[in-house]
Amino acid sequence: MKAVLLFAMAATLAFAGGYGFGRIEAPQEMAPVAGPATPAEAVSGGPYYVEAGQLVVPMLEQGRTIAFILTQVTLEASSADEALLVRRRLPHARSAMLEALFDLAGHGRFNGPAVDPQGVATALLAGANGSLTGRESAQPVRAVLIDRLLRQDNTRL
Repeated sequence: MKAVLLFAMAATLAFAGGYGFGRIEAPQEMAPVAGPATPAEAVSGGPYYVEAGQLVVPMLEQGRTIAFILTQVTLEASSADEALLVRRRLPHARSAMLEALFDLAGHGRFNGPAVDPQGVATALLAGANGSLTGRESAQPVRAVLIDRLLRQDNTRL
């Protein structure tokens, strides 16, 4: 009985010591800046990135899926406010980017040995910004960064 009690006390002391050390040594979080970011703050504090995740579209030929296009996308915003807007409306941006990828696949942009990643990024950028705002002048997404772009041929035809 004494051994169990000693073991429980030792475990409690070890846990408390580790927790206390972690609280002391952990970096303190900074408080968010109130109000909208000014251009100078955007340059010094930005850019801000929003992970959009993977997008997969099929390539169809005569009603059959001949390949899949897989992309991993990160969106870049120039301010914290724009990044927050992008995060809140991310399902709309993903939907618009999927539509852009379906359009590119339907027009044969992924056929052949080489794909133009800059052209794909431009189409995704236009789709993302078009879904986030109704006006052409405001563009919360500054750039679309393609982390992965590959074509997986369907071998089961």
